[in-house]
Amino acid sequence: MAGNGCQYYLRNVAANDVTSRGRSSLADYYSAQGEAPGHWHGSGLDSLDIRAGDEVREEQMNSLFGLGRHPNTETIEDRVYNEQIDLGAKHKEAVRAADKASRLGHPYRLYADVSEFRKRCAKAFEQHNTDHELDPHTPIPDADRTRIRTRIASEMFTETYDRPPIDARELSGWVAKNSRPHTSAVAGFDITFSPVKSVSALWAVAPRSVSERIEAAHSAAITDALGWLERHAVFTRLGRNGIRQVEVEGIVAAAFTHRDSRAGDPDLHTHVLIANRVRTLDGKWRTLDGTAIYRALVTVSEIYNTRLEHHCEELIGVEFAERPALNPAKRPIREIVGVPPPLITAWSRRDAAITSRLDELAAAFQTQHGREPTPGEIFDLAERATLETRPAKYGLRSLAEQRATWRAEAVAVLGGREALSQMVSAALTPLRTARLQITEQWIARTAQRVIEVVSEHRSTWRATNLRAETERQLRGQVAGQDWEHVAEAVLAETISPTNSVAQQDPDLTDEPELRTVPVVLRRRDGTSVYTPANQQLYTSARVLSVEQQLVDLSIQPGARQLPTETITAAIDTYNNAHPDRPLNAGQIAVVAGFATSNLRVRTTNAPAGSGKTTAMTVLANAWTASGGQVLGLAPTAAAAAVLGDSIGHRVETVDKLLDVLHRHTPRPDNPYLDREYPPSLPQWVLDIGPETLVIVDEHVKIGNRKRLRLLHYLAGRGATIRCIGDPQQLSPIEAGGADLDMTAAAPEATLTLTHVVRFAATGEATASMQLRDGDPTALGWYLDNGRIHAGHHGAVHNDAFIAWTADHLAGRDTIMLAATHAVVTELNTRARADRLARTCTPVGAQVMLGDGLAASVGDIIRTRRNNPRLRLGERDWVRNGYTWTITAVHADGTLTATHRTPGRALGHSGVFPVLWTRDQAAI
Repeated sequence: MAGNGCQYYLRNVAANDVTSRGRSSLADYYSAQGEAPGHWHGSGLDSLDIRAGDEVREEQMNSLFGLGRHPNTETIEDRVYNEQIDLGAKHKEAVRAADKASRLGHPYRLYADVSEFRKRCAKAFEQHNTDHELDPHTPIPDADRTRIRTRIASEMFTETYDRPPIDARELSGWVAKNSRPHTSAVAGFDITFSPVKSVSALWAVAPRSVSERIEAAHSAAITDALGWLERHAVFTRLGRNGIRQVEVEGIVAAAFTHRDSRAGDPDLHTHVLIANRVRTLDGKWRTLDGTAIYRALVTVSEIYNTRLEHHCEELIGVEFAERPALNPAKRPIREIVGVPPPLITAWSRRDAAITSRLDELAAAFQTQHGREPTPGEIFDLAERATLETRPAKYGLRSLAEQRATWRAEAVAVLGGREALSQMVSAALTPLRTARLQITEQWIARTAQRVIEVVSEHRSTWRATNLRAETERQLRGQVAGQDWEHVAEAVLAETISPTNSVAQQDPDLTDEPELRTVPVVLRRRDGTSVYTPANQQLYTSARVLSVEQQLVDLSIQPGARQLPTETITAAIDTYNNAHPDRPLNAGQIAVVAGFATSNLRVRTTNAPAGSGKTTAMTVLANAWTASGGQVLGLAPTAAAAAVLGDSIGHRVETVDKLLDVLHRHTPRPDNPYLDREYPPSLPQWVLDIGPETLVIVDEHVKIGNRKRLRLLHYLAGRGATIRCIGDPQQLSPIEAGGADLDMTAAAPEATLTLTHVVRFAATGEATASMQLRDGDPTALGWYLDNGRIHAGHHGAVHNDAFIAWTADHLAGRDTIMLAATHAVVTELNTRARADRLARTCTPVGAQVMLGDGLAASVGDIIRTRRNNPRLRLGERDWVRNGYTWTITAVHADGTLTATHRTPGRALGHSGVFPVLWTRDQAAI
C-alpha cells in the first residue's frame, strides 16, 4: 500500500478547473465528469490542522498514505525551512528541521528490492524497443509484454531447475513467487460502506432532491459507524512486542464516494481509507492496532446498516422490511419497501456479465501463454472485459448523465414512465410501522434473544459479537433518536452475569487484588492498558451446562454388551464373503470395542475412506444376531441414505428424530398436543430401548445443543449409542466442539481407524491422511500425479467444466465443486446449454427452479430439502442432496422426475409440486 498504492482512490475523480485565482466553480459535482473528490474524516484531523470535510488533494494522499508524513508536507516544510533560514540556520540544518516537522512518527519503509525476474523483463522490454528502432522507454503493447514475460519466465525456470516447467501451474507459481515484493508496509485500512441494493436503486431514479437526501443519510450513517469505531476500537500499541494498548486522539481518514459499479449500474458506496497513523494522548505519532480494527469490522458494518435505515426513514420517509435472501443459509436482507426485485436484479446482471467475460479472457490467456496471468495482467484483462460488455458510448459520465441513463433503464424494466413514477411514489409514502414501547422488560428480552442467537453459532463470544447481533435485533424496532442508549442498554444486559459468564485469565475471583489498576496503567474507561479492548471472552451458563451434561454422558455406563463369540462369528462371516477385502486390524478393533464396551456412548475417529461403513455393517450384523435391533442416524439425508443402504437397517436424520420429539413434547405453544387425541410417537421411535444399537454417523457435524437433546433421549431409553466420524472434517454450523470434551473425559481410549482402504494406490492413501493432518508435504503426491491445477478462477472453471464434460460423456459419476453459489449457477447454466446444444432436441416446457434457472425434460436436478411426504417406494422419500432426471413437465407446472442412484441406475419416480420445486430444487 505504501508508495503509490493510494492512486486507485484518486482515479476517475471529478476535479474542478484550477486557475491562478484558485479553484473555480466552472463545473460543480453534479455536472463534472467522474467521481466526487474525496473528503477528510476523523477526530484525528484536529492535530493536523485539517478540517473534517475538506477536499482530499492528490499531494496530500501521496504524503500521508505514500510516505507516512503530514498531508500538507510541502507547505509545512517550506514554512519551517524559511523560518530556520531567517533564524540564521544553515541549509542542512534547515532541511533537517523541515523534514522533522512534517514527520508523523517514523516514515513508512519503502522496500525497493526488485527480483531478478523483473530486472530481466525490464531489459527484455528495452531490447524489444531497440530491435524495433524505438526509444527504450516506449510503451509496449500488452500482447508483446505478455509474450516476453512468459519467455523470460520459462528461460529462468529452466536455468534454475535444469528442466522446463511441467505445466502451466508450475510456471504460474514461479512467476507469482518472483513477481511480488518480499515485504510491503501497511499504509492504511480500507473500509467500504455500501447500502443494500434498493437504496442505490431508489437513489438512482428518485428526484434529485430525494437523491441528495439519500446521500446525506449514507454519509451520516458512515459518520455514526466510524464514531463508534473511534470510541471502541482505535488504539495503538506500546512497549516490547506491543504489550500495552493505549488510547489515541482519533483516526485520520480519506473518504471517497463512488456512484456506480464497474458495469455502470447504480452502486452508491464509499471507500474510507484510514491512515495507519494515530497520535497518542501525549502527542506522539504511532501506528494503529490493526487487530482491534479487524475485530470490530462486523460491528461497524452492522451499525452502518442500522443507522442508514434510521437516517433514510427520517430524511425521506421510507420503510424497510425483510426480503428473503437468495441463499437460504443466509439471513433475510432488509430492503426499502416498494422497490421491486426485478429492478434490483436488472442492475446486478451486468456486473456478472463482466465477471463472466473476464473468466473467458483469463482462460484464453492461460491457453495461449501456458501460465495464468499476473495480478497486473488480470487488471488489464478486467478493463478489457468491462469495455467489451459496456454499452456503446460509455465513458466517464457526469451524475446528470448517469441519472438520465438509469432512469431510461428503469423505465424499460418496469414497463413505462408511469410505472416508474408509481414505484418512486410508493417507496416514499409507505405505511409506517409503529415503533415499540421500550421498557426494561423489553431490553431484558432482547438481550436474552441476542444471547440465544449468538450462542447458537458459537460457544464463546466477545462484546463485539454481542453488539453486532444487538444491531440486527434492534433494526426496525427502535426509532433513530432512541438507538444509541437502547443499544448500549441491551449490550450491558447481554454481558451482565445474568446472561454471560466472563472467562477471565487470571481469575479475578481468586485474586481480587488484580481488580485494582494503578492510574498510570489505566485507559480512560478504567481498564488496564495490558488488557486489550474487546478481548474478553464470554460464554453462558446454558452453554456450560450443555457441555457438562455431555461430558457426564460420556462416562455413563450401562451399554448392552455382546459376547465375544458373536462378534467373532460376524467378522468371520464377512471375511469369508469378501476374501479380496477382509476387515483390517483397525476395523476389527472398532467392531469389538463398540460391541463390548460398557459405556453408554462410545466414539470412533474415522477419516474419510477408512472403512467405517463396512465396520458398522459388521457391527450391525453382530447386534441383530444377538437379538438386538439397530437404528442409524446421520446429520444429513444423503448420509442417512448411504448408511442405510450399507447396514440394511432403518436410518433417519438427527433432525427428523428431534423434530418428532419436539412435536410430542408437552408445551403451552405446541399445537400438535392441543387436541382431544394427540398423535402418538411413531413406532420406530417407540421401539428404541435397551436392546437398540444406535449408530450416529458423522457425529462431529452435530451441534452441542442437538447432540445433548439426542443423546439425552437415547440414553434415557436405555439405548447403546455408538458415534463415528472424523474430528478433522468441517465443524457444525451451530456451536460445537463438545465432542472433543467427551472424548477427553471418556474412561476408555478413543478408537481410531488409521488405514485408508478407499484408494487403490498406497501413495494416495498416505497422502490423503497427511492432507487431513495439515501436512504440506502431502501436496507433493498430488502435484506429481497431476491432481492440482492452478490458474485464474476463470481458467480453472473452464478446465473443470471440460474435465466434467469428458467424464460425464464417458458414463462416469462426476461432480463439479465450487466456492460460491454464483459460480455453481454459472457452471450449471453452461452444463445445461451444452446438453441442449449437443442433443439438438427442442427445449419444450420448462419450470423455474430455486437457483433461478430453468429446467426441462432431460435435465438433472438436485433437491435441497427433505420432504418425507414425497415418498419413493415403501422405504424412501425425497431427501436433501438427491439427484433426479426430469422425465416430464406438466401443463400445471408440476414435474415428474426419476431418482438417480449411485452408478447412474434409475430408481423410483416422483411428482414434484410447483411451489416446492420453485423453492427447493436446483440444476
